[in-house]
This record gives sequence, C-alpha cells and structure tokens, in this order.
Amino acid sequence: MTSMSKEITLSFRWDKDTYMQAGEFAYEYRMYHTPKKYLGWIFIALLQFGVVGALLKGTLAILLFSTIMLIYWYYLKIRIERFYLSKKFDNEKDANKLLRISIKDDGIDIDKRKVLWSEIPLIIAGEKGYLLDHISGYIFFPNKAFNQEEDKTNFINIAKNNGVYIQRIQKTTNQFLSKT
Repeated sequence: MTSMSKEITLSFRWDKDTYMQAGEFAYEYRMYHTPKKYLGWIFIALLQFGVVGALLKGTLAILLFSTIMLIYWYYLKIRIERFYLSKKFDNEKDANKLLRISIKDDGIDIDKRKVLWSEIPLIIAGEKGYLLDHISGYIFFPNKAFNQEEDKTNFINIAKNNGVYIQRIQKTTNQFLSKT
C-alpha cells in the first residue's frame, strides 16, 4: 500500500498533569458515553426510591444509607478515582518521560512500540485531546502534542482511512463537581 498521508510527529511529556487528564477523560467516557451509564441510572433510581420509601415509612436507616450512597455517586466517586490515579502515576513506567510518537498510514509508533490501526477500533475526540481505545487499554494524545490544527485533521483522516470509528464528545460532567 502506498503512503497517502504525510507522517505526523507528536512530542509531549507524560507528566502527572497529562496522566490525570487522560485518566479523567477515560473515566468520563466510561461513565457518560458507554452502556455503563444505564447501570448508573438504575442505581440512582433505586436509591431515590429508597429515600422516598424511607420518608414514607419513617425508617431512618434506609434514608441514611440512600443519602450516603447518593453522595458517593454524585460527589465522592470522581474524587476517589482522582486519588487512585494520582497514586498510580508514581508506578507508571513512562512517568515524566518525553514521548515521541509518529502517526503513519500503517500504524502509530510510540517510542519503540508499534500500534497497528487494526488494534484501535475507536478514537474518542474530546476537548482536551484524543483517547484511543486500544485492545490493551487507552492511549491518550493531548491537544498540546499537536503542532498545528492541520496535524489533528490529518490524524483523524489517517485513522478514518484505516477503518477507525471517530466519536466526538462534549464535556458532560456537572460544573458543580469540577476539580476542587
């Protein structure tokens, strides 16, 4: 196959901030843009029925349990995820390393590793970057890694030409729950 596109070169430091962005982006995608969100809706509905039942029956234990679980779901869950991400970064093999990535028609070279397009069924494009759904986990390219807007467009075109589905998402989390 002849090369149809020019090679795109990315370079960025895999620092804690970038790692946290990637982790939060993956968390948000899983929680709000996959079938897992329906399980969450069922969970919330059951808890709210528990609150109503507790108020009607006057059962303080059910009301307390439902209230604690709702606080966990809406407020604590993302904070616990951020805590674990922060601790996990210390064990990351590429921590604080300058990553050099080449995006080509035949795949993506990340340092000395080759990722084939056939291993990436989906790219999630968000406001902070691109999350590649790789068979062994997510790969994240922050927007700051691209030298110019044309590189982003070429990256998406190369991916599409290789049969990768592109899903564009908007930020869906409540601004009230943003980082503190």
